[in-house]
Amino acid sequence: MARRADPERYNLESVARTASVLYALETESGRALDQVAADTGLSDSTALRYLSSLITQGLVERDPATGTYALGLTLFRLGASAVQQRNVGRIAAPYFQRLLEDLQESVNLAARRADQVLVLEVHQSARSLRKGVTAGGIDSWHATSLGKAILAALPGAEVAHLVGEAPFPEFTPNTLTDLDALVRDLAGTRARGFAIDDEETEEGLRCVGVAIRDHTGAPVYAVSVSGPKSRMSFPRLSAIGDRLVDDVESISQGLGFRAGGSLSQAD
Repeated sequence: MARRADPERYNLESVARTASVLYALETESGRALDQVAADTGLSDSTALRYLSSLITQGLVERDPATGTYALGLTLFRLGASAVQQRNVGRIAAPYFQRLLEDLQESVNLAARRADQVLVLEVHQSARSLRKGVTAGGIDSWHATSLGKAILAALPGAEVAHLVGEAPFPEFTPNTLTDLDALVRDLAGTRARGFAIDDEETEEGLRCVGVAIRDHTGAPVYAVSVSGPKSRMSFPRLSAIGDRLVDDVESISQGLGFRAGGSLSQAD
């Protein structure tokens, strides 16, 4: 008696073949059947069966004039849904929990919203802390590690637009109030990989922050760790900053960001 194919193996092979057909259409639209077959290692007849099935689901489209194939718009809808489902808070949660446990300092998450720095989450340390940021509040671009982390990854013209005209508001004697000083600080941020708020928003409070990139590569979020100056020495700030860089790389990848490399200005 003939052996029946293993259903699990058959299904996995079918999925792999389907994916290979879609990948063959990824980089170039208007591909002929023989090109798809050659790229996937399938025979023309097998490739045609897969393409025809994908067309019925709206995942592939065929140009009746040329007979060539391209990815269907249904894939765009599915891709958009996948992006929307990548919630930064959910992805970052396990990293924030470990930061809280290991550092015993507050961890903050912010997003760029309508040209402002909106604080989304504040995970307070159980240890004493001064005022710091509050969830739902608006942080400054020029004085906070959250704001400066995002600015450092933006083109110069966009930085100037976001911070507005100097002199910038002065919160403490350490606040950077002119554009030249801020530009130099942002250059230091890019060189280090993380931004530092050295008592620039509140005396006695230091913070270190890193920008988080979304699937497009845009620095639309940032995470920071904040604590009293007495506990946040510059060597400790540097160590925390290096750790944040590693954590943020993983968080950014979770949001769909794939490009490598260090923090750089997008001029």
